[in-house]
Amino acid sequence: MVDSGNALYVTGNHCRKLFRYLEGRNIKIANGLEKTVAEIKALKEDEREYFREEFMNLYRDAPPYLILDRGRLVAAHGGIKENMIGRLNERIRNFCFFGDATGELSDEGLPIRRDWAREYSGDALVVYGHTPVPEAAFVNNTIDIDQGCVMGGKLTALRYPELEIVQVPSFAAYYERAGFAGKAPTAAGEKNGLNQLPSELMI
Repeated sequence: MVDSGNALYVTGNHCRKLFRYLEGRNIKIANGLEKTVAEIKALKEDEREYFREEFMNLYRDAPPYLILDRGRLVAAHGGIKENMIGRLNERIRNFCFFGDATGELSDEGLPIRRDWAREYSGDALVVYGHTPVPEAAFVNNTIDIDQGCVMGGKLTALRYPELEIVQVPSFAAYYERAGFAGKAPTAAGEKNGLNQLPSELMI
């Protein structure tokens, strides 16, 4: 879709980890990456190499954030502060990947992040995700559209410039995370036939 001009892509922390795995680096395979790695290993050798090359090229060519609509809209995986927009260095790249991480961990072992959106005062609307929240809501000209689809929540899109929120409920909770309760069944989808898309969603 990116190659055909039908989609834009910004990188995220899971993309970064997959890229590092495909580079051959020694990384911790967890938090869902183990499923992706199993799928890659199940491919035939030529398919595996094709996937590796295509993904690594996609990742290398992708920016950590996008400035769209003449600066009125910014998309970043984990967010971006107003004074970072239009600039790029390693600190900004990491902010785009991980949000405003403090470096500390919660009791559940999750990274603690500052709520940067509460202090945001930029003119550009920032659309981001990374930190799942139960509902998408506008906060100081930002919106977090990560409603934890993989954890049984919802897959969310923001139509722009209409600013219309469009959501599809998850068919299952494929990954459980402390502090986030999705509403879909906790099975991986197969037990209740949830791996089948409803006919109206099939293309």
